[in-house]
Amino acid sequence: MMLSAFIFCVVFGRLTLLLKPFQMKHLTLTALAGLLSLSAFGQNRMVLVEHFTQASCGPCASQNPALKTLLDANPTKVVALKYQVSWPGYDPMYLQNPTEVDARVQFYGVTGVPNSVMDGSGPGSPGTIVTQSTIDNRYNTTAPLNITASHQWTPGYDSIQIGVFIANAGSTTVTSGAAGSLKLHVAIVEQEINYPSAPGSNGETSFYQVMRKMVPNQSGTALADTWTGGQTQMLSFKVAAPAYLANLNEVSIVAFIQDNQGKSVLNAAKTTPQVISGLPDLGVTGFTAATAGLCNGSTTPTMTIKNEGSLAITSAVVGYSINGGTPVTQNWTGNLAAGATASVSFPQVTLPAGANSIVGTVSAPNGTGDYNGMNNMSAPVMAAVLNNTPTPAPYMQDMESAAFNEIPSDFIMTYNTSEAPLVTVVSKANVNGLTYELGGYGQSPKSLMVDFYTMTAGDQASLITPKVGGITANHKLRFQHAYASYAGEADGLKVFVSTNCGASWTNIFDKAGTALATAPNATSRFFPQPTQWYPNEISLASYAGQEVLFKFECNSAYGNNLWLDNVHVGTNAMGENELELSKAHIYPNPARDAVKVLVSAVEAGDASVQVFNLNGQLVLSASEAIAAGTNELNLNVAGLANGIYTVKVAMSDRVETLRFTVQH
Repeated sequence: MMLSAFIFCVVFGRLTLLLKPFQMKHLTLTALAGLLSLSAFGQNRMVLVEHFTQASCGPCASQNPALKTLLDANPTKVVALKYQVSWPGYDPMYLQNPTEVDARVQFYGVTGVPNSVMDGSGPGSPGTIVTQSTIDNRYNTTAPLNITASHQWTPGYDSIQIGVFIANAGSTTVTSGAAGSLKLHVAIVEQEINYPSAPGSNGETSFYQVMRKMVPNQSGTALADTWTGGQTQMLSFKVAAPAYLANLNEVSIVAFIQDNQGKSVLNAAKTTPQVISGLPDLGVTGFTAATAGLCNGSTTPTMTIKNEGSLAITSAVVGYSINGGTPVTQNWTGNLAAGATASVSFPQVTLPAGANSIVGTVSAPNGTGDYNGMNNMSAPVMAAVLNNTPTPAPYMQDMESAAFNEIPSDFIMTYNTSEAPLVTVVSKANVNGLTYELGGYGQSPKSLMVDFYTMTAGDQASLITPKVGGITANHKLRFQHAYASYAGEADGLKVFVSTNCGASWTNIFDKAGTALATAPNATSRFFPQPTQWYPNEISLASYAGQEVLFKFECNSAYGNNLWLDNVHVGTNAMGENELELSKAHIYPNPARDAVKVLVSAVEAGDASVQVFNLNGQLVLSASEAIAAGTNELNLNVAGLANGIYTVKVAMSDRVETLRFTVQH
């Protein structure tokens, strides 16, 4: 996936279904009563709204609620059918039926989400295509053909019987646009799917009118090219219920007639979900897997189960999985009346080092199926575990070993949202059109991005380093950062140190907003230029003789990206080898007319000095011969405008970067 800013998401790219006609006797007389009489067709057309969306599409999450409100306000005018597509990220509903979703995407030429089509017209922005006015105008247009639908479950709830009745209730002959272009499309729909936590990255947990299966398939069923006045047709199907259906109580049918020649939808119909009374419903209402601390992975998982249905439950299979691995299961027996709960404990387990996601599950209540599969799983419980054996100083993490969509393997991340925020190592190869390296000061390919650009205000992501031992009074924590706000938002970075493996933390760095900024505000996603980095150095003298770990706490104000690189614990700057150039210092700061740069060198040589403004433009440069020891370099800044500037001092293969402010 390439990173870019967008207002809609653009393409980046268990049971066999048995379909067969069934005799009309399989439908109840009640279901057929309304189908066989032309007098039943006195209503206006039903308007079909097909909507394309995705569980990892940010704009979808912001625009879908308004569309839902509008559709809910027009239940007698609108039939809704929604397709969960393949981009821009993960969506389990798409993966359960990709072929049929892709067919509708290709049929309409959809290239971005959210997108809507009304009666075959579109695609386009939901707010433009679907309005009260467009619904009313289409609803008040006479339908060429009329259509009704019905469905019922077979006794074992393993199949659905569907009936569709089509009629030309008028006296005018209706003709298709081209031979073979008139089709009946039938879809199994779930009116509502509720996940315990957001399945994608946009925070949505509830999805509505989701297309689950086309009947018999995405091609539909061919209809006659010509329909004379009074002509009717009854079509029937029997389909095995897809194993991935979330809640049988939410299943309904959408049927519509479409002329593929021009994509126009002639009419649509929908059925009402049927109440499931012959299956139990067992859910997970609580799950915990607490550890004694970051360095202790021992936990005793505990689950609370609840009878969410009306049938008493006497047995079930309960379990949990760690990081998506093979579930650990055990049998539960008891007697749960409707609404009753029970607590289940599992044997103690030791979690692996890293950021663990643990999910509790239930299945097979009373040894049968469960009609609501969406409450069979807990929300993920996060448990971060560090290796208790310390890494000896010096410690260095330059981000180079991590791939895109990953963080360094020795870091763990914790966060306060239901879904992991976008915190990832990035290189220029992951960014369309970027020509410069993204490592600190442009000196390496990779650095770590904290995506405040899309993280909601108040979201927090914390990166925790491994435990580091061998700290002396001369050790320092060093790291480099780059940051730009969007329009003045105060995104923040705090750094904490702990000597008791995270039981308590001491704040040693705290900057936000302009104090954190190394570049001007940017309304496009911020990718730092080489001159837009800033070095940070924090003494660890207070922690001499102790084992420490560090937490980089990143707090979003919905501004722009923060970048981190070269996290280093050591005595020398960014490495333990002897360097020709040691730490440089600058004063006075702020400056009015001149600044002095103090440079200590191990050996004599030539040093280059460059001054850049926050736009990355070179405004001063000089070359100086310096001697071994301490040198004082003078820079005339009287001609510079008020603002923040970066000084880069380079000698041999060593670079020091400082920042100062001009205030006349």
